[in-house]
Amino acid sequence: MKQLQSKVAFITGASRGVGKGLARAFAAEGATVIIASRSVEAGTATAQAINRDYPQGRAAFLATDVSDRLQLEEVLERVVEEYGCIDVLVNNATPSDGEPTRLENTDFGRIEQLTRVNYYAALWAMQKVFPGMKAKGSGRIINLCSLNGVNAHRFSVGYNSSKEALRALTRTAAAEWGRYGVTCNAICPAAVTEPWETYVAMAPEAAQSILDMNPMRRLGDSEDDIGPLAVFLASDAARYITGNTIHADGGGHINGVPWLYELPE
Repeated sequence: MKQLQSKVAFITGASRGVGKGLARAFAAEGATVIIASRSVEAGTATAQAINRDYPQGRAAFLATDVSDRLQLEEVLERVVEEYGCIDVLVNNATPSDGEPTRLENTDFGRIEQLTRVNYYAALWAMQKVFPGMKAKGSGRIINLCSLNGVNAHRFSVGYNSSKEALRALTRTAAAEWGRYGVTCNAICPAAVTEPWETYVAMAPEAAQSILDMNPMRRLGDSEDDIGPLAVFLASDAARYITGNTIHADGGGHINGVPWLYELPE
């Protein structure tokens, strides 16, 4: 029996990066995975690849702009109608943080956009799926947060603050919803993604310093390194684990990571 057999998982931002890796890991363990993303081409391709590679699971793509509350809620309703109760909600979607910018020069619109996706969209999704999870007496909510926020890395105030708000939301939901069998946990991953590759191109020496400081001397793979943790948290085996922040980062959080990139005054 696969760990997530017969489970329905809704994963935002699952057309690429960490979300894509989680979707593949979930399908490998027998889950029906709903890939929610704005990118029709990437989302469709991801679902097709999962269905080809992991016939023990199932994947479907639904075009979703999570920053649009009405659209997000309508998509979640559609999932329940077509697949039944959502057993696992993974809030992973995040917009690009753009170029590093000093706090005093950061445009409010940029912070607002990040907050809308990283925090509000997760809140809306959690509120929408909770009644079904409560009625069933079980549910798993996994929110993707970031060491950037925990460590308060410089020049990314919008990303940092919105991810820390999400972490506080996760812990609050865990405190309130645990009595209903609903667990809520946060994962802070360190994996090779498009933003990481952009950072490497922009500041190769600083990126290498991050790898040198990591006890395992590498960043993780979204499917093989981050995926198994998410699968565990989504499984029945994790029914007594809630309110935690787990760093899936090869130990990079132990002493923090260097943020050597500088901007002019």
